[in-house]
Amino acid sequence: MRTVTTLLSILMMTSFVYDVISDNPGTTPHLSEIFVGRCWDYKLIKYKQSMSVDVNCEALWEDFFKAFSFQAPCSLAMENYQEFMEQARQDLPIDKAMFWSGTYVIAHEYAQDSGRYVTLEDTLIGYLANSIVWCGSASDPSGMNSSRCPSWTDCPLEASESFWAAASATFAKSAKGKVTLVLDGSRDGKPAYSRQSFFAKHELPNLDETVEVVILVTHTLGGPVRETCTNGSIVDLTDDIKSRNLVFECLDDPPAIVHLLCADDPEARECRLVKRHLLPGGEKPESDLPSLLNNPPSRFT
Repeated sequence: MRTVTTLLSILMMTSFVYDVISDNPGTTPHLSEIFVGRCWDYKLIKYKQSMSVDVNCEALWEDFFKAFSFQAPCSLAMENYQEFMEQARQDLPIDKAMFWSGTYVIAHEYAQDSGRYVTLEDTLIGYLANSIVWCGSASDPSGMNSSRCPSWTDCPLEASESFWAAASATFAKSAKGKVTLVLDGSRDGKPAYSRQSFFAKHELPNLDETVEVVILVTHTLGGPVRETCTNGSIVDLTDDIKSRNLVFECLDDPPAIVHLLCADDPEARECRLVKRHLLPGGEKPESDLPSLLNNPPSRFT
């Protein structure tokens, strides 16, 4: 029990503070302690009720470490992590799997730590690796490169990209029934959906037990509406979904997500309009609402 307490203390001090940043840091310090500490945290505290799992945390670390250590950081295939993925894989609740692309923050706020939906980062696999940096070294006695790890654009088989590709495929294979995908229809310079995205390459092709994909297209409050369910790259997405004989539904700005956005920015024009429209005393005349709410894509229908 003392070991568990020590590991959790280390977790509290170090977890989720090392983001992958532009200057490409080396392997996160105390990687093994953080990894094992997160594992115990996942088992005993954070997801004990909603996503319980019975794993040997130390053995799981060994499988993870073996996958990349003492190897060149640009030569790791997805298959390197296969043993780890098999040991850490979980069953997902039916109709609860949520995928995202370019919408990390709002997707996770909406998922609510597996309260509403389950994202990859809510699974043990994603929770263990989220925001940490790692890569191997054939020359360092530790087996890890502590000075610099390549970015995803540096090489096609970079250690963490191969990991997340394998993790995405594993997550998709575990999804059952109806799945949800959150996209950003206001992205500047990037499409809401890309056939080079993780969803297109690793997740959609592995939705073996899925029957329907629900697409939620969000737009920045006060920002441009560049793509909707009926135009742009989302048409490519619906074609790709249909090609896999899956049913789909697409919703522009579902109210639940708009409410979350308004909670963070209540003074946004759209949020003030809705608040005024719903004040006690009855609905305001339709003419009081600007054309934004009367023309597709409506944010509130």
